Amino acid sequence: MSSETEITPAQSPGPAAQDATPALAFEGLDDPLREQLPTFEVFFKTFGFKRIHGRVWGLLVLAGQPLSSKEITAELGISQGATSTTLNELAEWGAIVSSFDTARRCHVHSPVGNTLSIVATVLRRREQVVFGQFKQGAERTLAYVQERYGKRDPRALTLRSIVSSCEIAEAVMQLVFSSVSSALGDPQSLLSKAVNTALRVGLTVPGKLFPPTLAKEVKENENEEDPGDA
Repeated sequence: MSSETEITPAQSPGPAAQDATPALAFEGLDDPLREQLPTFEVFFKTFGFKRIHGRVWGLLVLAGQPLSSKEITAELGISQGATSTTLNELAEWGAIVSSFDTARRCHVHSPVGNTLSIVATVLRRREQVVFGQFKQGAERTLAYVQERYGKRDPRALTLRSIVSSCEIAEAVMQLVFSSVSSALGDPQSLLSKAVNTALRVGLTVPGKLFPPTLAKEVKENENEEDPGDA
């Protein structure tokens, strides 16, 4: 992920660029908004991310404007390296989009508002890994049992059933997630319309983004951050 590029004299913009309206500087989050960052941390941690992923994504949501990596680093008080790594990982999971701001001469980053697509991507990859590893283990054990005890051994029958079940589960998950992705990508589908409506309602009533149950969980977890989660 590219960071901000310092403008040297040889790179100075021409008269036309100098006359352009400068981008608004990010002045930092208001205290009430800053207090909501742990909510995003808990949400992302629930789906297998580190807290820093939720912290950065939450900042991009609450900032109200695209931010550069330097602005993210300064606002959250984390290292430039941690910022860059987190942005790269969020982009890989489809949680943010990045573009080059010609006026500021740096890359800026914005959140993807469709959390369903993010969660679907996470679940698909994570579950595929889990089922894949279990299936491979069962196949190795099956090969050993059949060679050592024969194909008619009752353990071989059970292990073959496990392998088949994993294959069916993988196929079903792929079908479901592919169907969801296709539906979300089709603006005329009922699911896409429902998601868009829900997003509009959420933007109209920001308080609904932070339900009491999740706020309670934030309170219970705010002092329980794992050492490897920062």
